[in-house]
Amino acid sequence: MELNLRRTKKDGKKIFRYAYFGLDGRVKYISNKSKSALEIIARKKIQEIGVLKTSSSQIFLHEAWQQLHQNLTKRKLDYLNGRQVKKISDSTIKDYTSFYINHIIKEIGNVDLRLLDSKTLNKFVSYLINNDKIDNGTKRKIYNVLSLIIQHQVNPPQEKLNKNICKDKDFMVDVQVAKREKSQLIDFNKWSLEFVGKLINDIERPMVKLICKILLETAARPSEIRALDRGSLLFQENIPMILINKAVKRGKVIGNTKTENGIRSLTISTKLKDQIVEYVNSLPIDQDQLFLNSKGKYICVEQIISHIDSTCAKNRVQLPIARKSYFFRHYMATYWAYTKKHKENAIELARDLGDQDINFVYETYIKRYKGSGNTPENLEYQNKHFN
Repeated sequence: MELNLRRTKKDGKKIFRYAYFGLDGRVKYISNKSKSALEIIARKKIQEIGVLKTSSSQIFLHEAWQQLHQNLTKRKLDYLNGRQVKKISDSTIKDYTSFYINHIIKEIGNVDLRLLDSKTLNKFVSYLINNDKIDNGTKRKIYNVLSLIIQHQVNPPQEKLNKNICKDKDFMVDVQVAKREKSQLIDFNKWSLEFVGKLINDIERPMVKLICKILLETAARPSEIRALDRGSLLFQENIPMILINKAVKRGKVIGNTKTENGIRSLTISTKLKDQIVEYVNSLPIDQDQLFLNSKGKYICVEQIISHIDSTCAKNRVQLPIARKSYFFRHYMATYWAYTKKHKENAIELARDLGDQDINFVYETYIKRYKGSGNTPENLEYQNKHFN
């Protein structure tokens, strides 16, 4: 952004002066005999005050949200990140409203957006990052809604702010860094296949026990396993496989897998196949979906985690990674990476995981453990722990 630095005179001497609106709405001035020095000082001052474009009245967060919500409800275009994109649905508006009420206004307060600085923003980001009840995708959406509220005041016709402070921060970088710092490395001496298998067998609810066994053998995402139906079971051939081609989305409806690579067939052991067959035979003959709760809805992740937590408590252990529902995926992916199955081949590993980001797979499941003396490479790949 080019600054309007004007040359003028003060006490008969030539100086440069920059005019800006202060937080009180009044015009203020900064001057210096050096144009380059003044530009540095002016840009610092702009950053401090939130880059007001006008001296008009205060613009509080809740007022800004109401203006945005009104525009969205009228089916006006979504100005996220300053770009006009497609019209948004009623369900999206409902999600935005929930994010605003339950997280944004609750944590930030009804601040004057002109006073919203990096300190306040960092505090809000820390709140999101450390909230284990929210997955990373939802955290990013909440942050984007805050960004959208502010951007709406930057864009016409409001134009009350010059800059969207949310764009100065790469939120997902902060999330990934915090996630890696928070998650410990799995100690494979302690968390052997035999021990993990014992924990699973200690789970009391049969449905959850079977889900966890499938999660461990396939390293699939919980949303993918929860979406399994009778057609997902490819048991006709000598090598039993499970077809992953859909996932349970937010709102507990069936949707596509997380990535295009998510559609895949995964081999399972004969023992696990037999257990699945026994379970399926116990279901009502007209029930196509495998994992429904007592209300006929897809079993939720929270229920699965609750049973895992109870079993860990009984065994006086705590899962070594922060995202508990992904423990089995993380465990087996790392196990595959250091055994005969993939031998540190990130491309093949990503294929079986249904992941498109080869670098993420390498960084998460291979590099973090490499040279740590804490890898499962000396363990033999086997399925005897499934009883």
